[in-house]
Amino acid sequence: MVFLFVMTAVLLAACVAAVWPWSEPSPGTEDGRDQPEPAGEAPPESLEGVLVAQLRSGEITRRQYLRAMASLAARDDERHPLAPPPDTRWPPTEA
Repeated sequence: MVFLFVMTAVLLAACVAAVWPWSEPSPGTEDGRDQPEPAGEAPPESLEGVLVAQLRSGEITRRQYLRAMASLAARDDERHPLAPPPDTRWPPTEA
């Protein structure tokens, strides 16, 4: 019974030690927490992101967006065509 109590106390202490903020405050902050990100949005990293940003800002219409995405999909299909995986079922089925 005492063994169970001691093991429970050790496990609880290990859990508290794992989550407790032991680090010192970093220079430039009062309490060591990271400063929140500015309210602005990060610039898009892909062409799809640029198109979404243009659509949201009203620079392009929904129809222009859909046409541009369709041409991106066609270009991607030409550059990187998808090949279906080989049929590995046994015994082979007749087509």
